[in-house]
Amino acid sequence: LRPPPPSSSCYPLPHARNERDRERGEESEKQSQACFRMSTSKAAAFSSRASDRGFKSWASKEEVRARRRRELLARQRKDRRNFRDHIRNLAEKVAQRDEDAAPSSARFPKFGNEGTLVFDSKVGGGAEGSKGKGVKMDAEKDPEAEAKKRARKQAHLRRRREFFARQLMYPEWMTDIPRDLAESWYVLPRPEGVRCLVISSRGKTISRKKSGSILHNFQSALPNGHKDSRSPEPCILDCVYQSQNQTYYVLDLMCWNGYPIYDSNTEFRHFWVHSKLSEVPIHKKGENNKFKFAPVPRFVANTDGLKKSYNEKHGFQMDGLLFINKETHYELGLSPLCLVWKDSKTSRYFVDTSDGTKISERQSCTLHLSKEGKVTSLEEYVVGKISPQTVGASDLKFDSLCKFTITGIQQTEDKKECAQGLTYLAPGSQARMLPDSWSKILFQFLARRKATPTILDIAKVSATSHLAPNQKTDETISSNPSDTKFMQT
Repeated sequence: LRPPPPSSSCYPLPHARNERDRERGEESEKQSQACFRMSTSKAAAFSSRASDRGFKSWASKEEVRARRRRELLARQRKDRRNFRDHIRNLAEKVAQRDEDAAPSSARFPKFGNEGTLVFDSKVGGGAEGSKGKGVKMDAEKDPEAEAKKRARKQAHLRRRREFFARQLMYPEWMTDIPRDLAESWYVLPRPEGVRCLVISSRGKTISRKKSGSILHNFQSALPNGHKDSRSPEPCILDCVYQSQNQTYYVLDLMCWNGYPIYDSNTEFRHFWVHSKLSEVPIHKKGENNKFKFAPVPRFVANTDGLKKSYNEKHGFQMDGLLFINKETHYELGLSPLCLVWKDSKTSRYFVDTSDGTKISERQSCTLHLSKEGKVTSLEEYVVGKISPQTVGASDLKFDSLCKFTITGIQQTEDKKECAQGLTYLAPGSQARMLPDSWSKILFQFLARRKATPTILDIAKVSATSHLAPNQKTDETISSNPSDTKFMQT
């Protein structure tokens, strides 16, 4: 039998095959980008649907939040993603940053300098001639065109910063205690410092703050993070940087030497944090390691684990406790399977203040103001509505982050929570990319009234989580002498 001619569908022409591969690649990239853009909005949709069902039925708010966690875990098991394209995109964006930086400096400029166009004055031979020609060139430029160019560059840099700001998993604040705490959760002492995303690739290591701006550009002992190892395969870590001891404390690990583990459960990811960091000389400073790296200790969230994480010293200044579900994946955006809790003992900033000491009369928060006048949180939860007529402020900018103050939290007629006394205060900080979450606003509202869950409440739930509902009593935790001592402490 003769083979079919080259024009047959069995043997596509070379140009047709290349076109097909290109279309498949573009489609894969679009799906990947859409998947990560919608991560927070999907969580918001789950929150909204669960809230609607919960308030309309007999279920309590606590049961509604528990249902949200179960639904998210089920969705994670069903929708496993391919993160290869994502980590490749991250590595390419980190490498692309070198082309934007000034060639005369090895350090990365801060965001304020990145948005300003700097013209080289050395365009001629001598120093005086160069200076004169540079001034003449600037005078001939169109101011309006230069302003548009600066605005485009500012917008480009802001999009880049927002992209990196959305590469972290943000915890909700613990306003209720999960009933399966001892069986299904870990607890970590949360270091005080700058939360950041650390990426090592192509012979350098870059850390970016929650705002997306660069914190440090340095050499590290992480794979491909120093000049002697220039492979493009990245390492991606979730860290907290403490300037007092110049140490990066590793909260989580998402990728190691090009191998992504976003879709692995917490137990496996944390096992890799301790095992992989022990394989490299990352615990002390050196020529190829400017800052120390150390894993954050992890405990099972039973009464013993709570005592160790709450009472023991861990070698760093604490800023509350972090609770994370054992089965959750590393979900980009806000996740109800990761919770943060604080009190006055574990955090110097238990209540948000401007100077760390004086508490203002009105609670302030940063929220997103849409073009329609809706004020929304990070979950896209509508906190309230506002209009320029009611504000009367000339600096009010829609479709941006703004600072607001509230006097309280109330329930609407359909039994949904909203902010009371919402008042516009000022434009949001240019260095900030994401608004506050509604759970943070609610936690701070309760903290000002000393109504947040205490460590005693958490210990009681943890001690009784293995019992059936009809066996749980407030006296269960007191049956164990060590638990009683823990409560007294």
